[in-house]
Amino acid sequence: MTNIKFNYEYTNKINAGFIGCGAHSFRNVYPTFDYAPVDLVAVCDLNLERAEIYRKRFGAERAYTDYQEMIKKEDLDAIFVVLNFDRNGRPLYPKILPEIMKAGIPVWVEKPISYTTKEAEELMELEAKYNVQVLVSNKRYFYPSFEGAKKVVESEKFGGATSITGRYPLTLTPFNEESGEREGLHWFLDICHPVSGMQYLMGDIDEMCFVDHQPSGNVHTLFKFKSGAVGSLHLPSTQSETSPKEKYEVIGNSENIVIDNAVRLGYYQGKKGSGEYGKAPSFIGDDPLNGPVHWEPEFSLGQLHNKNLFTQGMVQSVNHFTEAVLENKQVERATLRDAWHLTQIFEAYKGNKAGDWIKIG
Repeated sequence: MTNIKFNYEYTNKINAGFIGCGAHSFRNVYPTFDYAPVDLVAVCDLNLERAEIYRKRFGAERAYTDYQEMIKKEDLDAIFVVLNFDRNGRPLYPKILPEIMKAGIPVWVEKPISYTTKEAEELMELEAKYNVQVLVSNKRYFYPSFEGAKKVVESEKFGGATSITGRYPLTLTPFNEESGEREGLHWFLDICHPVSGMQYLMGDIDEMCFVDHQPSGNVHTLFKFKSGAVGSLHLPSTQSETSPKEKYEVIGNSENIVIDNAVRLGYYQGKKGSGEYGKAPSFIGDDPLNGPVHWEPEFSLGQLHNKNLFTQGMVQSVNHFTEAVLENKQVERATLRDAWHLTQIFEAYKGNKAGDWIKIG
């Protein structure tokens, strides 16, 4: 495990611009620069007053209202882009990123990347043409809990992943027979959250089939992965607000690993013992040193590992990106190609009735 450096400890940093001065970026993105090799040079927002507030708060030198002007005037090594949706509930990134990529500037961008796979494919073409690094911040590729689970799943002892189950609350709208698709899916783009975690652990999805309950919008989905493994995803939109949002379990060969509430990781291994059924006096088993293992953060002390910026992988995501830029190498996780795959899953829900198997890719 590599220790985190504080910003002032880095001798080599990137000069970065930032497009977007909203609440999400204030809470979850700008603060990551305290732990990354980033010199924030300029910020940009349509609201100059807000841009000036962010410039002063996070130590940038200049503020802009036109990102194209910022690109022309500043010598930037990378740009961070965190925007909202347009009036139709579609991500704005396909409208902004092309100019940045054509300028040859690497981009760290929030998810979801686009409303359609065609938009994502056009961005992938630009990424290849102009040879720029793009990281799409689907956080579960960097959650410590998912990273830990992946190490277990890929170990020889685990024996290969055979199946996965997941749960994340989302609402799927009814299918519209006239338009041939589901409408009003602004927030259903968040399907990238659970599916990115499942894809990180299991690989790409090959086929899917779902059933939905209306009017609640609750959904059950079956997946077949290209690896041959199978899985299911429950989207319980009407679950209690007091309930943890998500949970995942991967099954291997006589072993399984569970990610609960994003921060608790349970690894189930070993056997309960050799006693005859109905006569064993202990639930511990013969070999307690080869039994279940559980990890979770402690919150008594002011550690980095119990901060939201780290439990949700935000700092790790930014550092993965900055390392790629500084070393002129490819982004390996949370790639534009990964985001394209997640958009395919969104389109499968959006454009299909329940009950049929849908080929992905």
